[in-house]
Amino acid sequence: MKKLVPAIPVAGAATACSREVGFKPVPVSFAAHPSVLRGAWSADVSASQALKLQLTATDDTTRQYQVSGTGSLGSEALTVSGSVAGGSYHSYLKAQLMPAPEMAQLTLQRSGLADLKLRCFAYGNDAVSFRWAWQCSFPDTSTSFKLTKEAS
Repeated sequence: MKKLVPAIPVAGAATACSREVGFKPVPVSFAAHPSVLRGAWSADVSASQALKLQLTATDDTTRQYQVSGTGSLGSEALTVSGSVAGGSYHSYLKAQLMPAPEMAQLTLQRSGLADLKLRCFAYGNDAVSFRWAWQCSFPDTSTSFKLTKEAS
């Protein structure tokens, strides 16, 4: 036990150096937060093409979660998979909470066609009048669109 005592202050000092002063991660409830990619989401990708997704979110770690589901892009059927990462490198959160979402990377699989990679960045806040949404784009295009949760 005496050998462990000197190591404790050194370990505490080493981890404290890597934290930003005053940084406080914003925890969100994985089960209920409106930014979690769960349920029905939609976007107008272009004037003639709508994206509709029905998603399931699965708890992974306090820093990310996995997404799977189905959907459509115009008349094409999709199978969706991917992950959503929280916005902090350090996590001091309980298992049922995670950092506020920052980026989602989804793969949209199409039958007989190449998969589409979708990259999205979350924006929003928890004010009642402001809805969470995701700003998304396909990496090979410069056009972006807003993915929003459909009313339940």
